[in-house]
Amino acid sequence: MKKYLNSKWTSVKKVKGWRHYEIRTVFKKKKQLELFAACDKKINFIIKFDEIQNPEKWIPGWKEIVILYILII
Repeated sequence: MKKYLNSKWTSVKKVKGWRHYEIRTVFKKKKQLELFAACDKKINFIIKFDEIQNPEKWIPGWKEIVILYILII
């Protein structure tokens, strides 16, 4: 779990208005991670370790998310 410290992540859906986060603290015993927004270090939250491993929620690194809207007539 130590390898996660200072690692960068992209949220598939915006969290607290942002997508790009960095791991500030690793809580080994509780199996939790504290993340902060890359653009606003005052925005932070704690998640369970299992959640960061879910590719439907988090992508390793800072990636650009492109959302396509398709209009079906």
